[in-house]
Amino acid sequence: MSEAAARQASLVAPSGAAGSMAQGPDSRGDKPVKRSLSQPPRPRGGVDQAFELWLNRGLHQLYDAVAQEPVPDELLKLIEQDKAGHKQ
Repeated sequence: MSEAAARQASLVAPSGAAGSMAQGPDSRGDKPVKRSLSQPPRPRGGVDQAFELWLNRGLHQLYDAVAQEPVPDELLKLIEQDKAGHKQ
């Protein structure tokens, strides 16, 4: 098993854990609340808070290095071309 596959396998949610990555019900449960994955979870029930902490750490472990990589020059050129096309 590759290192990346092993990391992903270790991040499988524990049984019975439910939730969403960036959205969840607010404290009243009547509408979703969006927040950044870099923000620590708000204090809630032990299982929800533990799951969010586990998920937050796992996602950072997998993707922080990728997020720090520079944007390739070819992609930057494509973005600039697209911007120029929309200004017409």
